Amino acid sequence: MPKKLASRVTKTRRQSVPAAFPAPFVARSLRRQQFSCVGDAHIDGDLSVATVLVVGGDLLVDGDLEAEEIFCLGKLTVSGQIRAQSLYVGDALDAGGDIEVEFLLKTACSAEWMARMLELESDQAASEKAPASFLDKLVHPLILQRQLTQNSHQNFARIGSIHGLGSLQCDVLDCQGDVQLGYDLDANEVLYVGGHLSADVIHVQGDCHVKGELMSTGDITISGTGFAGEVVCQGNLMVGSICSQADISAWGLIRADGEISSLQGEIASGRWIATKATIYAAKYIKAAEAIVAEKGLSCGEDYGILAATNVRRSRWKHEGFVAAPAMPAHLLSGAYSLTKKRRHLDALEKKREVELDWEIERRLNAQIEVI
Repeated sequence: MPKKLASRVTKTRRQSVPAAFPAPFVARSLRRQQFSCVGDAHIDGDLSVATVLVVGGDLLVDGDLEAEEIFCLGKLTVSGQIRAQSLYVGDALDAGGDIEVEFLLKTACSAEWMARMLELESDQAASEKAPASFLDKLVHPLILQRQLTQNSHQNFARIGSIHGLGSLQCDVLDCQGDVQLGYDLDANEVLYVGGHLSADVIHVQGDCHVKGELMSTGDITISGTGFAGEVVCQGNLMVGSICSQADISAWGLIRADGEISSLQGEIASGRWIATKATIYAAKYIKAAEAIVAEKGLSCGEDYGILAATNVRRSRWKHEGFVAAPAMPAHLLSGAYSLTKKRRHLDALEKKREVELDWEIERRLNAQIEVI
């Protein structure tokens, strides 16, 4: 065989042989100033990093995870608690304990975005070759290709979901998938949730934007503006304002400063509904007691407004009234009032006897104790 042909065959064989995947990093427990791994990592115990933790593949921690900043391009699975200042995940996040993030919790992060973040936080930010070098330091090329292939086959699964058996506390939450928690959610702002958001109790100090269903087995408190595909609250719903594509339902009361609107569904409350602004529903508006909309009240043309469904007719003027600037065109039950405001319902709420009140939280706790 000629030498040129032999060299070509040899070169072709070398190119056809696949490179080996990096071996996973395995340790019983790990405590370091900083840690970086371009592949997968498995820690049998606790993982504690004083500064920055970078994992290009999947990270499995069988204990607690604590670090100042966490970059995990693959799936992050922690059986215990997670504590960090900032947490960035490329795929999904599963936690068996509580999740505490002081600043931003973000999922579905791309490799380029993570590499850029690492570049900005380093001393080599001014280097022109920094983006490529930091991408190599973040993840092995074969691991990156594996993750891209997995994501392309997960068309029907939500990439970037958060599943936790405990509670979640953070400043800003940015999740492209579902958020399912066993206990409470306490956030300063829910920037975006691309799927459903469900927790025991939901408390957001700012705005809350959920593409899917916003669901709570207890109270939902949003100080700012809430957007959701659907709202299901098994407690009291207290918001600055709320807008939903579908239904808004609460077992307890619905109280707002701004508008309450359901663009394609109905609004239903097991207690009363009150706002200083407007109430609108494409279908029915239902309340077991009173309804107050200080700036306007309207429902669908072929539907109606039903108040005082759990109040005697003789008590409609005191407990089952419907207050609005003008009498609604489709008022089916309840006594219309021009003078009642939201503060009247707040005053009645303070005078209500605790032993006779129908409180969702006490009822649920009683059921749990019986079980």
